[in-house]
Amino acid sequence: MSNEIKESAAKNGKSFLREAVVLTIANFAVKIIGVVFKIPLTNILGDSIGVFTAAYSIYAMLFMLSTSGLPVAVSKLVAASNEKGRGNEAKRITLLATIIFGILGLLFTVALIIFAPDIARLTNHTESALAMRVIAPSLFFICVCSAIRGHFQGLRNMNPTAVSQFIEAFFKFAVGLGAVIYAKNHGADIPLQAACAISGVTVGSVLGTLFTLLYLKFSKKTVLNDTDKGVERDKKLLKLIMVVALPVTFTAATLYFSQFLDTLIIVNCLVDSGESVEVAQTLFSAYTGLSVPIYDLFPSTLVFPIGISILPAVSGALAVKKLRTAGNLTTQAIRISAIIAIPCGIFLFVAGRSCISLIYGVKNWSEALNMANGTQLLPIDAAANSLAVLAFAVFFISAVSICNALLNAYGKAHLPFIAVLVGIAVLVVSEVLLLRSPIGIYGAPASSLICYFAVMLLDVWFIRKYCGVKLKIQGLFGRPLLGGAVSGIITYFVYKGCVSAWQTFFASSWDSRLASFVILLVTGVAMVVSYAAALLVFRGIKEDEVRLLPFGNWLAARLLRLGWIKPAEEVTED
Repeated sequence: MSNEIKESAAKNGKSFLREAVVLTIANFAVKIIGVVFKIPLTNILGDSIGVFTAAYSIYAMLFMLSTSGLPVAVSKLVAASNEKGRGNEAKRITLLATIIFGILGLLFTVALIIFAPDIARLTNHTESALAMRVIAPSLFFICVCSAIRGHFQGLRNMNPTAVSQFIEAFFKFAVGLGAVIYAKNHGADIPLQAACAISGVTVGSVLGTLFTLLYLKFSKKTVLNDTDKGVERDKKLLKLIMVVALPVTFTAATLYFSQFLDTLIIVNCLVDSGESVEVAQTLFSAYTGLSVPIYDLFPSTLVFPIGISILPAVSGALAVKKLRTAGNLTTQAIRISAIIAIPCGIFLFVAGRSCISLIYGVKNWSEALNMANGTQLLPIDAAANSLAVLAFAVFFISAVSICNALLNAYGKAHLPFIAVLVGIAVLVVSEVLLLRSPIGIYGAPASSLICYFAVMLLDVWFIRKYCGVKLKIQGLFGRPLLGGAVSGIITYFVYKGCVSAWQTFFASSWDSRLASFVILLVTGVAMVVSYAAALLVFRGIKEDEVRLLPFGNWLAARLLRLGWIKPAEEVTED
C-alpha cells in the first residue's frame, strides 16, 4: 500500500487522537487546579472541611444525574446528522437538548434551594445548607453547557469543552479560595466560610456556560455539512436523545451507587473480621482518600478523553455505512487505550508509595494501627499496598471506558448498563467475602479489580457479538502486555535503585516530597524509555498507530525500513 493511501487511512485516527490530546491537556490542568485548591482549603476550614464536602457531594450527585448522558447523546446524534449532510438537524438536536436539560437543571436548582436544610440534616452536616443553596444555580448552567459541549464534540471540535472546563476549574479555585480567605479574615462563621468556598463552583459554571454560548454564536470554525435539508420531527429527535442519554445516565448512577455501597460494606466487613471501629474507619479513609484518587487520576486524564473523541468519529462513520472504517477505529481506540494504560498501571504498581508521599505527604498517615491479628500497620502502607493492587485495574477500567463509548456509538447504550450491573454484583459479593478474610482491607481493591475485569470481558463480548467487530484479545493486548512486563521489571529495579541511592547519598527519608519527586521523575523516564523500546522489540505497535503520533508519517517510514513495525493493512469499504 502506498504512503498516500496509508496516510489517508490514518487521517480519521489522527483526528480523534488529536482531539483526545486537547481534552487530556485540559483534564490535566483541571486536576492540578483541583489539588492546588484542596490543600489550602483544607488548612483554612480545618476539621470543618466536612461542611464543604457534604454540600459538594450532593451537588456532584445531582450533577451526575442531570448531565452524564447528555453530552454523549448530543455528540453521537450531531455527528451522525452532520455526516449525513443534515446540518439543520444537528442544530435542532442541540437546541432541543439544551431546552429539555436546561429545564431539568432548573428543577434540580430549585429543589436544592428549597430542600437544602432537609438534605443537610440527612447528611449529618446541618451547617452545609447555605453552601448547598449557593452551589445550586450551577446545576442549571452546567446542564446548558453540557448540551453545547456535546454539540461541538459531535462536530469533533474539543476546544470549547477543554476551554470551558478550564474556566470552571480556574474560577472555582480563584473565586472560592479568595472568598473563603476574605470570609475567615472578617470573622465569618463556618457555614458562611463553606458557602464562600463553594461559590467559585457557581461562578465558574456561569462563566464556562457563557463562553460556550459565545463560541457557538461567533465561532467561524463551526461549519456544518448541510447538503441534505431533511430534518426529523422534534418528537423523534427527542426520543433519539433519550434512548442514548437515559442508559448512559443509569450506568453512571450505578457506578456512583457503588461508591455509596463501599461506604457501607468496607467498614462493616472489617469490623466483622475483628478490627476495631477506629481501625476500620482509618483504613477506609486511607483507601478511599489516598489510593482511589491516585488510581483514578491516570485513566480519567489520559484514557477517558479517547472515549469522548472516538464516539463521534465512529458514529459519523456508521451514519454513512462506512462499517469497515468504524471497525478499524474501534480496534484502534481499544489498542491505543491499552498501550497507554499498561505503563500507567506499571508506574502505580512500582512507585505508588512515592505518588502518595508526593501528593499527600506522610505526616498524617504514619501512626501505627494495632490490627486484630496482633501486628501493626501504618495507614500509608495500607494505602500504598492497596494502590499496588488497583494498579492492575487501571488496564481494565481503561478498556471499559473505551468499550462503553464504542457501544454507545454503535447504538447499544443499554449494554454498558447491563455489564456494569453485573460488575457491581461481582463487586459486592467479592467485598463481603474478601474483606472478612485474612487479607482485610486489601479485599476492597481486589474486589474492584475483579469487578472491572468482569465488566471488560462482557463489554468486549458485546462488541464482538452485537457490533460485528472481530476483536481478538491476543492481537489487541498480547504484545503490549509482554512489553509492559519487561518494562515493569526494569522500572522496578530503577525505582529500588533510586530509593537506595537517595538514602545513601542524602541520609534522609525517601518519603519526603522532594525525594518522592526526584525518584518519580527518574523512574518515570526509565519506564517510558524501556516500554517504548520493548514495544518496538516485540513489534507491539503497528504502523497506523505510529502514524497517529506527532511526525508519525516520518517516524513510520523509518521504522518500516528497520523492520521494527509491521505494514498497515488497507481499510476499504465495499
